[in-house]
Amino acid sequence: MLLDEDPATLIHHTIGNFNIHPDKVAIGRINESLSTLQQARDLRIREADNALRSMLKRMSSTAQSFTVLIMRPELSRNLQTLSSQHNETIASHNSTEHASQIVELDTQKFRVAKAASDLEIEGERLEQELESLRGRLHELDVQGVEGDEAAKARREAEDPTV
Repeated sequence: MLLDEDPATLIHHTIGNFNIHPDKVAIGRINESLSTLQQARDLRIREADNALRSMLKRMSSTAQSFTVLIMRPELSRNLQTLSSQHNETIASHNSTEHASQIVELDTQKFRVAKAASDLEIEGERLEQELESLRGRLHELDVQGVEGDEAAKARREAEDPTV
C-alpha cells in the first residue's frame, strides 16, 4: 500500500487530534443525573414506607376499635353477612369476561362516535343545501309567478293574442 505520508505520522496526527474531553464531561453529567435520580427514588421509597407504616398503625387502632364493636352480637352477624357477600362478589368476578365487555363497549363507543361524526357532516351538508334552496326560493319569489322580465317579454312576444 502506498501512502503520501508516513503511517507513523498519520497515526501521531490522529492521536493528537482525537479529543475525548467532551465525552468525559458528558459521562460525568450522566453519572451525576443518575445519582440524583437514585436519591430521588430513595426519598420516594422512604416517604412511601413511612406512609405505609402510619397507615398500618391507624389500621391497627381501627381494628382494635372494630374488635370491640364486634363483641356485640348484631354487629357480628352484620359483619359476617357483609364478609360473605364480599367474598362471593370477589369469587364471582371474572376478569376475562370483564375485559371482553370493556373491549365490546369500546367498540360500541367508537361506532357511536363514528356515526355521530358522519351525521354531523351530513347535517352540515344538508344545512348548506337548505341555504342554497332558500336562496333559490328567494330568487324565484323576487321573479314572481310570471318569471323575470326577459322571460315575460319572450312570452308576450310569442303570445298571439298580444
